[in-house]
Amino acid sequence: VRTVRDTGNRLEQLSARGPNFWVPDVLKPDVVAPGVNILGAHTPDSANNQRGERFQYLSGTSMAVPHVAGVAALLKQAHPDWSPAALHSALVTTARPDVIRTDGNLANPFDVGGGYIRPNLAVKPGLVYDRSVDEYDAFLCGAGEPRAGIDCDALAAAGLPLEAADLNLPSIALADLVAERTVTRRVTNVGAAASFAASVEAPPGVTVTVEPPLLNLGPGETGSFDVRITATDAPLDAWQFGTLTWTGGDATVRAPLAVQARPFAAEAELAGDGADGSGTVAARAGYTGPYQVVLSGFDLAGQGQAPAVQAQLRGAFVRDDGDPETGYAFATPGSSVAADVRRFAITVPAGTRLLRVALFDADTDGDHDLDLYLYSCPAFVTCVEEAEPSVGPDSDEAITLVDPPAGEYFVDVHGFATAGSGATFDLSVWTLGADRGNGSVVAPANVLAGDTLALPVTWTGLPAGRSLALLTHRDASRDLAYTVIGIEVPPAP
Repeated sequence: VRTVRDTGNRLEQLSARGPNFWVPDVLKPDVVAPGVNILGAHTPDSANNQRGERFQYLSGTSMAVPHVAGVAALLKQAHPDWSPAALHSALVTTARPDVIRTDGNLANPFDVGGGYIRPNLAVKPGLVYDRSVDEYDAFLCGAGEPRAGIDCDALAAAGLPLEAADLNLPSIALADLVAERTVTRRVTNVGAAASFAASVEAPPGVTVTVEPPLLNLGPGETGSFDVRITATDAPLDAWQFGTLTWTGGDATVRAPLAVQARPFAAEAELAGDGADGSGTVAARAGYTGPYQVVLSGFDLAGQGQAPAVQAQLRGAFVRDDGDPETGYAFATPGSSVAADVRRFAITVPAGTRLLRVALFDADTDGDHDLDLYLYSCPAFVTCVEEAEPSVGPDSDEAITLVDPPAGEYFVDVHGFATAGSGATFDLSVWTLGADRGNGSVVAPANVLAGDTLALPVTWTGLPAGRSLALLTHRDASRDLAYTVIGIEVPPAP
């Protein structure tokens, strides 16, 4: 939900914008609602405003959200059998998109999502894009954040899509459209029987085909359709916007589209095992021209780590946070580090192609939830957080940087929630340089737009432990994508 000033139909500058930082294939925001100078009841306790005031003018998302929540409550009263997903869909697909930004230009879906809510139309949206709990769980599985007790393999075997772009949302967002992609959606008729016809306002440089283009649905019936999205001459690495609309009966069901064409895509990770072995990296080309793959590594289980650092990496101990609500706090160089944080200083040599720091559940002494943070600290004076922290629900954490600047870094391990008073763990650090000669990859010299590639990768002579390599996919002038290859070799019996 984002914030709009009702007077003049203007989107406020303070309203946040997309794309979705965490999951760019889920379009955000969803809608906008009134949120500027809203006169309403307010707690008399001191919060952000004057103590003792029972009514105040407030602005921001904190005001737009209760408007939307109130509308959703009224929709639920009108349709007690609707799911939260159906309520969400009704608000998005009936919203008015013609909101104006403060610069005078028409807002796009990253500004307003579906648009400015229209409650009266949302009562009779015609069609809704509904979703089940299992679909949300499959989405969380695909994001690597499954709920406790959820069997991700069973959901995948049942045919539920794991990728964010395939979640049955009343919008479509593709952050990495390489040549062509087809997504499937389904809609349920919540009105009278009608024939619904699809129409598309395609993003610039993109063709969009809906199959079937006509849905004949009785009351309560559900229909599925495929949306094939093809980058023809779309500008690369730039978001473009459009609309998919179903029209039937007295309903107009509008879903926003957001597409970013990319020249190339490849698997981000390839896992393998054994001192000698092989695997295949899947890739797809969105351009026509020269292509090459550059191999860096494999790292021979610890090469590149400074000996003084390596001694600290094994069997380290960190205390339990004790109060996870307070969270992690960074201590500047020279200040004392909190007891629930263990800090390591590492040096990244010049010419490093890939830096990875990682924790593994298997390298801890219990059922712990440890988090990982990485900072670049030139001369240990000023520190900059180099990447988003890795703060998953367990101790399988990793932060990866490609072509990191040479210099000094801090790695902080936070004892977010440990079993007992603390956790003993090993921290893994890799710094990959040039090809060390124990791996190879076979790739074509040229590609055509739309080509699907299966790149054979082999390795030999790896020592016991975990070894890494980096594949850099390139055209004639620049890096296009990266694939990290991780190989685990068990110790000799």
